[in-house]
Amino acid sequence: MRSLDQARALCESYLPGLLDGLSKIPFEQREAAGGATLPVFRASGGPSLVIPKDYGGLGASPLDAVRVTRAIGAHAPSLAVATTMHHFSVATLFTFAESIKNSGMEWALLEAITSRNLLVSSGFAEGRPAQGILSPAMTATPVDGGYRINGSKKPCSLSHSMDLLTASVAVPAPGGGQQTAFLLMPATLRGITRHPFWGSSVLAGAESDEVRLTDVFIEEELVIPTENGPDGMLDDLQTVGFIWFELLITASYLGMASALVERALADRRGAVTDRAALGTRLETATQLLEGAARAMQAGDTDNDALARVLMARYGAQDAITDAARQAVEMLGGMSFIRSPEVAYLVAACQCVAFHPPSRASVAAPLVDFLDGTGPFMMNDSAPAPAAQPPVAAPQAPVAPQPPDAPQVPVAPQSPVAPQVPVAPQAPAAPVPPSVVAPAGAPAPGPTIEPAPVRAADAAPVTVPAPRPQPAVTYSPQPAAPRSGERSGMTADDAADWDQASALFDGAEGIRLTARDCDLRYWFANVPQRTLRGNIVGYSPELVTPDFLHEPGPLRDALIQEVAFRALAEERAARAIGYIVACAPDSTTAEFYATQLMDETRHAMIFRNHLRNLGVDERDVAAVIARETAHDRAAILDPLEEYGMPIVRDRQDFLGGVVLLTILVEGFLAPSFELSERKWRPLDPRMADMEKGAAIDEVRHLAVGTSIIREHVQRHPDDKERLVALIRDGMRLWEQLPVSDQLTRWENWFQEGIAPHLAAIGDYEVWDGRRLVDTTPEERLQKAVEVTSIVHSTRLTDMGLGRALIY
Repeated sequence: MRSLDQARALCESYLPGLLDGLSKIPFEQREAAGGATLPVFRASGGPSLVIPKDYGGLGASPLDAVRVTRAIGAHAPSLAVATTMHHFSVATLFTFAESIKNSGMEWALLEAITSRNLLVSSGFAEGRPAQGILSPAMTATPVDGGYRINGSKKPCSLSHSMDLLTASVAVPAPGGGQQTAFLLMPATLRGITRHPFWGSSVLAGAESDEVRLTDVFIEEELVIPTENGPDGMLDDLQTVGFIWFELLITASYLGMASALVERALADRRGAVTDRAALGTRLETATQLLEGAARAMQAGDTDNDALARVLMARYGAQDAITDAARQAVEMLGGMSFIRSPEVAYLVAACQCVAFHPPSRASVAAPLVDFLDGTGPFMMNDSAPAPAAQPPVAAPQAPVAPQPPDAPQVPVAPQSPVAPQVPVAPQAPAAPVPPSVVAPAGAPAPGPTIEPAPVRAADAAPVTVPAPRPQPAVTYSPQPAAPRSGERSGMTADDAADWDQASALFDGAEGIRLTARDCDLRYWFANVPQRTLRGNIVGYSPELVTPDFLHEPGPLRDALIQEVAFRALAEERAARAIGYIVACAPDSTTAEFYATQLMDETRHAMIFRNHLRNLGVDERDVAAVIARETAHDRAAILDPLEEYGMPIVRDRQDFLGGVVLLTILVEGFLAPSFELSERKWRPLDPRMADMEKGAAIDEVRHLAVGTSIIREHVQRHPDDKERLVALIRDGMRLWEQLPVSDQLTRWENWFQEGIAPHLAAIGDYEVWDGRRLVDTTPEERLQKAVEVTSIVHSTRLTDMGLGRALIY
């Protein structure tokens, strides 16, 4: 079909490889929960489609964006709907750029979405009985430095794959009462959880589940008040946002109907006059949408323009559903019966009517606009109509509904995925895991080719061929809800072997200060409560199993992991020496002296464990050098080259604390904790050493956070410098091949445990998940999830949460 082919060609020019990549995924997988299409969308540069070129985006005009979205809708309906929410949110951001320039984040935010392919979801208020679409579903309570956000968004498209969440929120107005504000937050903040909501098979791939916010702290500068225009009309930000939304969401369904009409025309069923009428009906929708897009492109974006766009949307809506019905009738019953795609597409096309605002909710304002008696006003005063009979969509089965479930959504509604009848369902299938990278980061760029080696006792180390490594994709989705409350654990409990919490269990919220953890604290707690008198890190009765002395992938994984830990801890200790030297007072000097002792001890115990594994003491240094040669050059050397000038040459104490807390321990601690958990049933000595080191690392993270937080509170003028430092460091991390390293270890581990599954038995690596049932991808995903939570929690607690959105 000519116009659809033109849309596909345009899509290919903007997003090379997207349609081809989608076509390689079976249709049922494209539309199923689990986000199968989103990695392809990211890889093609889709997140930057509507971002202006001035901000590093692709700069698609409204007309081009409509055509590209139509092409996507014809191939992957759920992806078109889900990414409309992204484009709508992003378009609102760059429309708002002038307003946020003064905060210094406007360029960096949009550039980050482009360079890191971040996905932005919309948490604007959903339609509820007797509520308008502009009534925020979330509330904000002022607290020191920002707000505590509470509320729920259901459904929220991209709920499991979003990197950033935008939303409307009610905040106290300066003169009293409440006003609506626009907020932007990282999707990994503590207190943001996902819950099953979408119960229909139609458009399940849009990830439209519930997102809840429970006491989520967000900094004041990321909550931006909006204002209504004269006589209650929408302000410019809201008006432009709604125009973008109406154009793109309708284009999504135009694509779905186009796929049906294309089939009917290709089959040459029916009379030629019927086929001409079918194509004409579809092109009516096309011309209405493209005409509205051209008007927006020409600068027609005021409140009257919104009224005209809405009328174009309703006209296109009628044409889309008519064309879908006519196409199915023309294709015939056998086509419907034999092709699940036909049944699915015609059912999905009906959902165009469910998006806000409903016709009834804006009928009176449209009449006022049409007859000239008043301006068009789409505001919260519009009455909600009575519920309508359910839309007939027998072509696709939907999940059974509870008795009190509404058959169709009530209006008015907000820019969210269509609210087709739903029922509770099990959580979506897990999204494939990602690399260990900053929250919201894409897979790293080109990396050094791995050159893994295997250890042998006092013998030359061989270099085997690289093992296949599965592709991994990014997902920030937490595995389990986290409380919005900070941990109440005391400093003494945090050092106790039996009482201390781990990062996997919520220890990222512990607050400790350098005053809590001085030298006296360290001598009173660490040797006896953490180490329990075991200076080598494990109880004397523990032994290293004989099978770990046998050549093979399990030994290879352990040898490389232990060798790398020994070297990394020694490098960290040497850097901390410079931090001690430039500490501004005795309190911080004492604390970092204890951390220097901790890291030096960690290096010692891991060197010692190589001896437990059969490496002769004289060969330990050589084995570490051989085993870590690739990872040292690819990971540790770039980190040292970036960080050492800051602490050694510039003697920047705060800069050093930021690098150590956020860019070293904040990234590595979760993966080291995973190591303790996976080795527990196989090498109890290794597990004990890792557990003791993890207790130390939680303390280091907590105190480093408090030092930075107190500095930012005393010196707010230094905030921008620290944010820039973190941002540069995160960019460096995105380029480091940590994913390659961890994937290599996990693949060897997976291969190596095959003979020992019976011995591992029902051991759970984390709550509710047996180690023998996990995959390398799942374990890496778990480390990524915890890393994201640690970063979000720590940076927000420091008052530097804005760095997370870069």
